[in-house]
Amino acid sequence: METTSKMIDALRQKLEHAAKAAGYNFLDPEIVKISQQLDKLIVAHMMHEKRPS
Repeated sequence: METTSKMIDALRQKLEHAAKAAGYNFLDPEIVKISQQLDKLIVAHMMHEKRPS
């Protein structure tokens, strides 16, 4: 769980840096790719949290 949070933070930072480098053009292919990866990771994290123990 802790590892997933760290991965989310790292990917979020990567997205922020890429957005700045692309002049905040959110249609830039690299921005879209990173954003989709982040979305998938967040969804997986949320689904894991909802599982009954």
